[in-house]
Amino acid sequence: MAGEPLILLPPSEGKASGGDGPPLDLDSMSFESLNPARARMAKALDQLSRRPRVARKLLGVKGAALERAKLDNATIQESPTLPAIERYTGVMYDAIDYRSLDAGAREAFGRTVVIMSGLFGMVRPSDMIPTYKLKMGARLLRSKTCAAAWKPLISKSLASAGGPGVIWDLLPNEHSAAWDPSTVPHGARFTVRFVERAASGQLKTVTHLSKLLKGALVRHLVSNSAEAGAAESALPLVAGFSHPEGYAFDPDLTTEIGRTTELVFVKN
Repeated sequence: MAGEPLILLPPSEGKASGGDGPPLDLDSMSFESLNPARARMAKALDQLSRRPRVARKLLGVKGAALERAKLDNATIQESPTLPAIERYTGVMYDAIDYRSLDAGAREAFGRTVVIMSGLFGMVRPSDMIPTYKLKMGARLLRSKTCAAAWKPLISKSLASAGGPGVIWDLLPNEHSAAWDPSTVPHGARFTVRFVERAASGQLKTVTHLSKLLKGALVRHLVSNSAEAGAAESALPLVAGFSHPEGYAFDPDLTTEIGRTTELVFVKN
């Protein structure tokens, strides 16, 4: 919808098990141009997950977690599905708390949010997906990371969609590597950083709470999607954001390079 933002989120490391949806149907998913690559990725993940030594290196886990991941990856085509917003769990998604959003914010979430996935490239919150294990930085195809394999395809897909006025890029570095902002038309791109100010005045970037903080920010954005979708109203919107952990927007620390603005939130 014109005037609304594009909000880019990472998936969660943890995923809900099971589901009550039908088996994976790529043709029913958003961004259909990605389907040939999705099919190749799923096939490669299935095959490599069946090779014990390769699977351990590829998936980055061991013991019971490795056995669970291998089983999930080997049954991608036939296991039940859930909407992506229910499949992805973890700190950020708990903080978003999708079910508690009002109807308007849930609708805005469905329209504006895109979740980057090592296996599927991009998914919308309503896309039906199985449980799986694959990081964006994993080397799945011809020694390429998933991010490198997806980058030209995701960038082209986003560009062909016409481009939003505002992009909220809340991706960690591993997932940011899966697209090229310079090829996607947009008016402004916002990234965020959370810092704490010590008594000495020194600033320290927060890492352990970043997922929780981003989740709360996403709730604010989708609850005010019209303002979040316009560059001129985005800064007043975050200035009025009252974060539950005490972080507040600091315009003096915010930096702008080209069409990318890093918004800094500070806790004193």
